[in-house]
Amino acid sequence: MSLTETLRDFAGALSSAIDAPDEYPAWGYVTYESNMADLKELWSKIRPKLKRELEQAEFVDRKLQEAFDAFMANQKDKGRKAILAVYNLNVKQFR
Repeated sequence: MSLTETLRDFAGALSSAIDAPDEYPAWGYVTYESNMADLKELWSKIRPKLKRELEQAEFVDRKLQEAFDAFMANQKDKGRKAILAVYNLNVKQFR
């Protein structure tokens, strides 16, 4: 998978991640656990390939960890804000 495709998938996973763990529909095939695992896996593939956005990459590292921690502590708004901060970086444009 190319970096462009991986970034696109990462952006899609971010858009789903604004749902708190208890807000994923029971009938859906995407669960909180699978979505968070996708985010971690995709980011682990993207991070080493970034050449120009090193400061933004460090920001993403912090915000993803903040989101995971917040959702686990049932701090839904804090988790959403962290995910949206990453999404609003327009990650599809990273290189």
